[in-house]
Amino acid sequence: MMTAIETSRLLLRPWQPDDLAELTRLLTDPEVTRYIVVDQPFTPEEVAEVSARTLEQWEQNGFGPWVAIEKATGRWVGRIGLNEIPEWPGADKVEVGWELHQEFWGRGLATEGGRACVRYGFEIVGLDRIMSATTATNAASRRVMDKCGLRFQGLLQLPQTVVAWYAIDRAQWRASQAAAGP
Repeated sequence: MMTAIETSRLLLRPWQPDDLAELTRLLTDPEVTRYIVVDQPFTPEEVAEVSARTLEQWEQNGFGPWVAIEKATGRWVGRIGLNEIPEWPGADKVEVGWELHQEFWGRGLATEGGRACVRYGFEIVGLDRIMSATTATNAASRRVMDKCGLRFQGLLQLPQTVVAWYAIDRAQWRASQAAAGP
């Protein structure tokens, strides 16, 4: 079942095949992709694979990345959500992640959407642990991970680059929610 989530400024809606054009615009932007582990713009074929994999995750797992829409304008912000990463070298295989068009950077939207996705992962999907990774030099994304409650786990050398990875388990998340109050 593909569910939509609303935050104060975002509609996170289920992925649709016609999102391919916006995803292509996003993942062919060198400024966006320099922070993704591959560190280069995606080819149109790679973007089509990402879109197909997103739909497949929703069908198989009941979760995946959502399309993030700015509620005030209806504009396509990017994609934010849970992403299964089978090739991740550690035991944690579900990542919360975000890729946003540049014009939406620095506005707190990744944090807002990321927090909603972590909540969804623990409360709806029933995940035990959620991780996130970025290039080690991506200070902005690392701050978002902190703000979403994930804690730094270490640096990891992957074939393409060094990544910083963060994680939180359900018990830690529940404790943080209880401490924050209603």
